[in-house]
Order: sequence, then structure tokens, then C-alpha cells
Amino acid sequence: MLKSPRKEVNNDQPASFDQADVQDDDTYEFKWQTANLEMDAGTYTVYAVSAPRDKDHLSDAQYDTVSLVIKKPYIQATASASVVAKGDKMFIRGTAEGDPSKGVAIWILGKNKVLYATESVNDDMTFEHEVKSAATSSLYAGQYFVVIQHPMYNNEFDVYPDNPLEPQKILGAYPTRDSEIFRIGGAGALQGTDAAEALVKAIDSAMVDDIYTKMQFLVEEPKVTINPIGEQAVGSKFEITGSTNLMYDDNDLLIEVTSSSFKPTDKSQSGEFNGATGTIKVQQGTDGLNKWSFTVDASTFKPDEYIVRVSGVTTGVVETALFNVVEAGAVPVAPVVVPTEAPVVEVTEEPVAEEPVAEEPVAEETVEEEPAAEEPVSKTA
Repeated sequence: MLKSPRKEVNNDQPASFDQADVQDDDTYEFKWQTANLEMDAGTYTVYAVSAPRDKDHLSDAQYDTVSLVIKKPYIQATASASVVAKGDKMFIRGTAEGDPSKGVAIWILGKNKVLYATESVNDDMTFEHEVKSAATSSLYAGQYFVVIQHPMYNNEFDVYPDNPLEPQKILGAYPTRDSEIFRIGGAGALQGTDAAEALVKAIDSAMVDDIYTKMQFLVEEPKVTINPIGEQAVGSKFEITGSTNLMYDDNDLLIEVTSSSFKPTDKSQSGEFNGATGTIKVQQGTDGLNKWSFTVDASTFKPDEYIVRVSGVTTGVVETALFNVVEAGAVPVAPVVVPTEAPVVEVTEEPVAEEPVAEEPVAEETVEEEPAAEEPVSKTA
């Protein structure tokens, strides 16, 4: 029987077989619910027989077969970004096979913060969870861990929080329901990495059939950078570019380019403006940083120093930079990156004390003068 795969059937006893009514157009349909059947994953052969016969007694019956692959429930997920700016929303998207009617549970754990939610699974086995901007605004900058939990065969979350809105304890169904596993809020609570490891250890228990997938992301303060611009010529067109950790397609940046000599004037003076302004969208980048680009037409610019100001339309992030516009024909000077010189370390040589050299005593030689020989004196007789 499909409804009880481990139960034997008895030939010529229709009640021991699953049955389907044949319609007037000679078609039939049978819905097989495989949940809670305790079947191993693998390939199975289903027999449709015109009489109550098992597979070894089909000689006097018409039949057909179909092969089915029963897969183990599976879950996988990804985050919309590996780096999230505070105040930006983010998405956790994935696939959960096995048709869990209770959906999947999503845990986000970090410093002094635990977020918990459940999300339904669509007919195509996909799910999507939005972490709203208000939630990321409340997060400290740092690393966060995400655990997405699948209820598996019993369609029950066997590890769960005491209060989904403000979790304080992690509870389990073993040995009895609502048994405390560890604290996740208040005094003595586990946080960050410790909390995530304790959670997956609880789900990994042999008494729990739930499965999970995990990931992590970083929360940062919003920031925007401006790439070096260099000198530009009057009448040219050029790009001002940069990067940001703000979410792409969901954030606008206001770009303002003004002459540094521009200042308010009274009514009697000509307040001529040299510059450009516009709003652009953040574009998708790589390695956790997105990008932006703004085209400047310098046909009306005058030679001067210019200020670039980039600010978030919905966030408080601001960055500025300077560059020069020179007369057409002048050789633009590329931005110079001044290398950081290694500090010069003065080495003072300590005078080496000379060891005294012992002088060997010199024997004094005494030279005795020999008496001079007296010459004989000749006598005159």
C-alpha cells in the first residue's frame, strides 16, 4: 500500500490495496502524501494494477509501472548582501524541499540581539524573508549569524524560542516539550558565535529530525567613497565614480559639483554658477561594496577648484572631494598618490671600550763602556 509502505498486501483482497476510481474518460488520479511515512530517500517503483495482485502475481492482470525518486527534504539559502549598511533592508532567499506546511524558521544572532521569524514556502519550493530597515537600524556594527531551520518529516520545529518576538530561552521537544536548552537573552545568555554554535548543536541532536543551513553577514555604518578625480579640462566630459556599502537599486545619492569660489551674492551682483548636480542610483558591485557613477559636462565650467559632495537621499552619509578644472589644452595632472615613507631610524653606535693591553716588561740592558786603551807615549832620550 502506498499509504502504508511497510504493510503487506493480500492477493484478491481489495481492502489491502490503495484504490483509485476510474472516470468516464478512462482516467484516474491518486494523491500520495509521503510525509510521515518514514521512507528512506531513493528510487521507488509504483504499480497500477487492474486487479488486487502483488508484483509476483500479475500474469492474469493488466498493469503499468512508474518510477519515482523520493528525495530527502533539503534546504539552502543565500543573503542579498554579505555586507549590510545600518538602515538598509536585506533579503534571505532560498529553497526548502519537502513541502513543510509550517514553513521555515529564520534565526539571526549577534551582539545583544536575536531576531526570529518563520516564513512560508511557495509552491515552487522557494521562500523569501525581508529583514526590514528598522531592524538593521537597531543592530550593532559587527558580525551576525543566520540559521534557517527546516521542520523535516514530523513538520514540527523541535527547537524553538520561548517568545518569538523577544526570545529569552531556546526550548526543545526532548525529553519533554518546552525543555530549556540554553538562554539567549537576559543574564547568562549566550551571544553571537556561542549562541549560533549552541543552536546548531541543539538541532544536530539525534533526538531532533530538523535540518538547517547557515550563513553570516556584516553590519556596517553607512559609508560612501569618491575615487580620485584628477585635473579636468574646460569643455570635457568625465565620470566621477566611487563605492558605497548602501544597498543597490534601493538607495539614491545626491551629487553636487560646485566651484570653491562660488558664494552667495546680493541682488545687484551676478551670481554666476559653475557646477553640476543630479541624483543617481547605487549600482550592484562586488565584494560587499556597491558602486556609483555620475557624468559631468564641463562645457560651462571655468578654470577653478571644484568641490564634489556626495550625500545619501534617505541616509545621513556624506563624503566630499576636491579637483581642479584647467584651460582646454593644458596637460591634466593626474592625482598624485604620495607614498608613505618608511620612518628613518637613526642608529647610534655605542663607542666600544678598548680593552687595555697589558704591556710586557722590557728588560733594560746596561751598556758598560770598556776603558779606552792608552796609547804608549814615546820618550825622547
